Amino acid sequence: MVAGELAMHRILWFKIGGRRMHLLKLAGAFFVLAAILKVAEAAYNIFLVVDKINTATARPELIQQLFTWSMGAPYLFSGEDVLGVLLGPVASFLFWLGMAVVALMIYQSGKIVFPIEEYETQVGEHHRALIEKATKHYAYKKK
Repeated sequence: MVAGELAMHRILWFKIGGRRMHLLKLAGAFFVLAAILKVAEAAYNIFLVVDKINTATARPELIQQLFTWSMGAPYLFSGEDVLGVLLGPVASFLFWLGMAVVALMIYQSGKIVFPIEEYETQVGEHHRALIEKATKHYAYKKK
């Protein structure tokens, strides 16, 4: 931005029960709440899977009922099985944790500044004429 140039920000407001609320902040609050609930659900699923793993290790005859598959079934619940069973819940937990961070960024949109690279390039005369023609055409259509 050039010195002396004014920066304008447009804020959308939403009225609920006579109170004005910042629309982006309201949406961010819902996203944060949903993401935190999904993080909690994913953490719960990790604990469930670990409990199932402990049960399958202690009683291998239950492997088919707990997981419907196993590499060494029905006699052995191997380390590969443990890794394979845990991958999904851990990936889900990390995904929703990342979504919670993004939702928090949306909620805090008035306080967070995103660094965006800006640069200038020289526009050739041909392109400049096309841009001028397009802007004149657009201005004419708006009238």
